[in-house]
Amino acid sequence: MAIDPFVQGLLDADQSLGWLGIAVTHAEGGFATAELIVSPNMGNGHRVAHGGVVFALADTAFAMAANSVLHGAPTADASIVYLAPSPIGEKLIASAQVTYSDRRRAVVDVTVTASGTTVAVYRGTARTARQHSSPTGH
Repeated sequence: MAIDPFVQGLLDADQSLGWLGIAVTHAEGGFATAELIVSPNMGNGHRVAHGGVVFALADTAFAMAANSVLHGAPTADASIVYLAPSPIGEKLIASAQVTYSDRRRAVVDVTVTASGTTVAVYRGTARTARQHSSPTGH
């Protein structure tokens, strides 16, 4: 699958994805997919993925989808609804789609699944503050 060149620059500069275990497998044209395997150190007291891990995965897919159509757009707001637990050992897949965009904003809906079951839905808005020439601001 393809990754938009601007998004690739963001991924190359992002130091959090490695320790979070998140891999972005697709990001272009307002769509993105990110995934991770829920490891034991991501579990909470209920022995399922901590909600922050699920949010981080959804937020990553959101950011890549948004920035594939609106370069240099950070998160303005985001919310998530948890629908089912994400067991340790499961592969989570976050699929994001831009549902609205203009010159300064993008609204992105993300569905997080595990073994075909929807575990969370996320909606975020990205908004540009200024034009960036590169992901690192140079």
